[in-house]
Amino acid sequence: MRFFSLLLVSLVLSFGSAQGMVYVRVLLEEVPGNLTINMSGGHTVYVDGVQRSATNLGLNWPVQAISGQLYVDGQVVGKSLTLEPSDGSLTVWDNTSYRGALRLTAKGNNFQIINVVDLESYLRGVVAAEMPGSWPLEALKAQAVAARTYVLYSMKPTNTYDICATTDCQKYRGVAEEHPNSDQAVFETAGQVLTYGGAFAKTYFHSDSGGVLASPQEVWGGVVDYLPAHNDVVYDTPHRNWEKTLEPSSVENMLAAYGKNVGTVGSMQIISNTASGRVWEMTFTGSSGSVTMAGTSLTKMLRDMGLKSTRFSMTGNLSMVGSGFGHGVGMSQYGAKFLSGQGYAYSQILLFYYPGTNLQMMPYAVAQAQ
Repeated sequence: MRFFSLLLVSLVLSFGSAQGMVYVRVLLEEVPGNLTINMSGGHTVYVDGVQRSATNLGLNWPVQAISGQLYVDGQVVGKSLTLEPSDGSLTVWDNTSYRGALRLTAKGNNFQIINVVDLESYLRGVVAAEMPGSWPLEALKAQAVAARTYVLYSMKPTNTYDICATTDCQKYRGVAEEHPNSDQAVFETAGQVLTYGGAFAKTYFHSDSGGVLASPQEVWGGVVDYLPAHNDVVYDTPHRNWEKTLEPSSVENMLAAYGKNVGTVGSMQIISNTASGRVWEMTFTGSSGSVTMAGTSLTKMLRDMGLKSTRFSMTGNLSMVGSGFGHGVGMSQYGAKFLSGQGYAYSQILLFYYPGTNLQMMPYAVAQAQ
């Protein structure tokens, strides 16, 4: 319990009346220039984490970022400005609604636009964005636990934010994406996480493994005991037997971006594969030479080329057929759907995809239940 106690000290923010809750700082976007934030109703104002004022009125906040400082109406106020609406919800400039508060943090002459929201409310906007709400409840519950664990593992107390809102982290789309079924999955698993060796597990997940799960070593490097490469369950998805033909110029430009210049690319040849059947080493031949790339840098480049996965075989010089969607590490979302349809409980689904981990309750959830 010592690990969790130390972690919670760093996560719990004295934020208005919601003391004792775990908060997540989600980076929504980073933008340059000036912003005017419209708060339509009463709100509390924090500058650099310290409460400065509260009002029952709606106000416009014209804010500018200059050299790492925020200015309001031309006056410097600090590095961050947090606006917490009294009703607990806000609508930002693109008409997207979020729960919690909005924080603007200066980064040079840019704004980091951050949603500060309690963990369980955050998950309502994640689970529905990551998995269709029409899917079986047990699959949604497995997704809720995986997403909860992933964000807690990703917490960075010394950074200005904890996690981003895109697929580079996990998708988060606020209130509009929420669904009654995924809400139920979040509520019924409230506070439940996966741990390994006393720490939060790295609960990576993806859409479709293509039939075989990858190990992290194949994708990013490094060994994780509870994320081995192994056969997935058999299921059908829209991401099997996909085909793609790359344009010579796009391959040339991508290689150049990675510091490899071989001229107009005429062919790609697979040299070796990983234990899960993903491409590990490949030779690119162009008008001015050849280059062989391998390992995680090749994996990243192939994914940057727009391939659904690196589990593919060549059918022509620049044509391929593949299977799966995503990096292939951890839980397959389509696999979770299939297993739930076979009568598996969410705890069994999690054990299949994260073998050796433990499902347990966070201390804050236990306290709230008492």
